[in-house]
Amino acid sequence: MKFATKSRLFSSFRAAVILAGLGGAYGLYNRFEAIAGEEEYALQVASRASALGAAAGEGTARDKTGDFRANYLALGSAIGARSAVSAVNRAAFTEIRAKYYGLLPAAENPASGEPEPGTEAIPAGTREKAAAIGAFALGAARRTLQQRNLLLVQTALAYFSIFLVLLAAEGLQYYLPNASFFTELEDLKAKLLRAAAPFMGAPLKRRELEELTAAAVALDKTLEASMLARMKLAKETVLRLARMKTQTRTLELTRRKVMALVEDLENVRGELQDEKRALKHTGEKLKRSNRELEQFAYVASHDLKEPLRIVSSFSGLLSKRYSNALDKDAKDFIHYIEEGAERAAELVNALFNYSKVTYTARDFAPVDCGVALKKAMFNLKITIDERKAAVKFGGLPSVRGDEFQLIQLFQNLLSNALKFNVSPSPEITVEAAESPGEWVIKFADNGIGIPAEHYERIFLIFQRLHTVDKYPGAGIGLALCKKISENHGGRIWVESKPGEGSAFYITFPVMAGSGGGTAQAGPVEITKKAVS
Repeated sequence: MKFATKSRLFSSFRAAVILAGLGGAYGLYNRFEAIAGEEEYALQVASRASALGAAAGEGTARDKTGDFRANYLALGSAIGARSAVSAVNRAAFTEIRAKYYGLLPAAENPASGEPEPGTEAIPAGTREKAAAIGAFALGAARRTLQQRNLLLVQTALAYFSIFLVLLAAEGLQYYLPNASFFTELEDLKAKLLRAAAPFMGAPLKRRELEELTAAAVALDKTLEASMLARMKLAKETVLRLARMKTQTRTLELTRRKVMALVEDLENVRGELQDEKRALKHTGEKLKRSNRELEQFAYVASHDLKEPLRIVSSFSGLLSKRYSNALDKDAKDFIHYIEEGAERAAELVNALFNYSKVTYTARDFAPVDCGVALKKAMFNLKITIDERKAAVKFGGLPSVRGDEFQLIQLFQNLLSNALKFNVSPSPEITVEAAESPGEWVIKFADNGIGIPAEHYERIFLIFQRLHTVDKYPGAGIGLALCKKISENHGGRIWVESKPGEGSAFYITFPVMAGSGGGTAQAGPVEITKKAVS
């Protein structure tokens, strides 16, 4: 038989063994799946039987009946989940079904109502029958586990035998096809030596014979080295194929992960588009709402002012024309009407100003806070002169915002510092400091101070800490300050001690590309001349 034919036969034999091993692996996998399913089935039946026994032994008669029926039905569902079992567990599950149907009269007891006197809702022995069902199920589970362990041992022995057969085939493949070849080579070498024997005595021919012998020996070594190289190459090929299979599996898993990631990204993209459309719709609704609120605030303030003016005018006319005919109570009533009308007009104006700040948007531009502060002080010049107040401020930064709103912000803070101050010479200090990413402007005064429990309340609209008679006003100034600071991307807070003054802090984002904004290092006192 030729060398190529022998090699093909051995390769076919090895391939047949490998295919048989793969077929056996598939059959073992199915067998293991069946055993695992039967074991899980038995354990589930045991668990439901344990629950049934517990329901039969705990609770009142009314509770027992309901719980027992529910657990009885659950046990029946577990038993009926599998129609066939292995031969080793067939007798056990036949006994389980018999005991289960033996509990049927107990399960048919009514689930509500009190049992008749002298009788029990659940017959005696029910708990023992449930325990027997659980014991049979656990025994079946143990036998199934023994089957699986035995199958594991048999599988290990079978595949060890396949490994030995493949190893033997591998050795025989490299020995038997080459044995006849080397035998024929030795015969050829002997024939060559025998053919050269008559010429061994000739000195001229002896060198050629030695060269011929050396060539035969070299050919023998070359063939042996070639065979060893071929064996080594075959082993390397097997290892490379194994690595390629591993890499192929890794690439397939990676591809599946990438596909799943792409699907997730597509889902997320769709959700983001939906959210974007919803946000756009919400933004349009907010814009319409803001426009409607602004119109409402304007109309409400305009329409409310007219009747208030009428009330105030006619109460004044009533007081002038009929002052001699009215008694003291009537005059007091007219005075209360005039004060109420003035107070209502003040609240309407304050609410209109607050709504303008809240719903009116302007394009922001760089604003010098020092200039805005001077304009606010100019608006309060008369009050500052009357109170003999001293306002000091250092270099203030330039921020991006609405100058009109910033003037309102500074004017309200200065006005509060002057109003809530019993000192004969109020002192107000305005300073600025830069922190990471923002400017902090501080308004400090020597006023009456604010208790700590009211720090949050003072920034709410129409919230007052004092009566109107003592400190007049609409109670909207600090709420307006908070709204303006939030419109400019900042925040406002207060630090104070009663009787020692207050310090209000406002933050503004630093403008991109600005290198600071303070003009001087320390605060500077502003005199009356500088204010004017």
